[in-house]
Amino acid sequence: MAKRRRGRRKRRINITGLLVFLGIFLFSAGTLLRIIFREEPQNEYRYVEEEPPLPYHDYDWTHLQKDGSFFVYEDDNYTSLKGIDVSVHNEEIDWEKVGSYDIDFAMIRVGYRGYTEGKLYADAWFTHNMKGAEANGIQTGIYFFSQAITQEEALEEAEFVISHLKEYDIEYPVVFDMEPPETDDIGRTESLSREERTKIAVTFLTRIKDAGYQPMIYDSTLLYDTDYILEYLEPYPFWVADYHSYPQFDYRFDIWQYTNRAHLDGIEGDVDLNIQLVKKTTGN
Repeated sequence: MAKRRRGRRKRRINITGLLVFLGIFLFSAGTLLRIIFREEPQNEYRYVEEEPPLPYHDYDWTHLQKDGSFFVYEDDNYTSLKGIDVSVHNEEIDWEKVGSYDIDFAMIRVGYRGYTEGKLYADAWFTHNMKGAEANGIQTGIYFFSQAITQEEALEEAEFVISHLKEYDIEYPVVFDMEPPETDDIGRTESLSREERTKIAVTFLTRIKDAGYQPMIYDSTLLYDTDYILEYLEPYPFWVADYHSYPQFDYRFDIWQYTNRAHLDGIEGDVDLNIQLVKKTTGN
């Protein structure tokens, strides 16, 4: 009799172990299925949107109007200024004729680094354009076309720019501009990661600021997010290229390049047009 009781207890222990095993198996299977199908917990957590990488702008594009070839903007908080940007590609410019458009500012290319060999060059028409703009009452900023692939090269570019600005009064920013080649050629910067591009840009911008100039960065709406980690560029003003009827860039920016195919007297061929959004001071 005792032997039979021990046998029955043994069978009960085996059944209990089996039930425990089944419970663990079912729990593990359920967890695995939730991972595979990304099952969302019900009534426990709520999705919270991540913080944006930059503050959003507060422009209201219903206030954007066309004035001839130019865009203008006016609301309770902002007004606008008209601008162009030029380089050797625009060849010789008749700045007196350009001045007749009441243009407020011109962003003028000071130089560039070669796409392939990496040599630094001054823009052939830089001096002519700076003096022509200033003589006709047009305020100037400058931009440099970067193909730096290291922070050391970015610093070299910044020093190159600073050395060319000593005899000029620069009212507008000094801009870092890194773009892919306009041809099918592969540029030096093609394989850079977002992190590497960001470090290069910040190195250039920091040196420009330390030299006493206002740094700025240029890119298109489509490429800002893929070229850079935007959080690290938050201290700097943005210049955005976007060829729509209004810019699709949601974050704050100061200058919008809205076309690269305008035509103005005094400039042969196409020219880029820009609008600067300017915060009104109290009482305006």
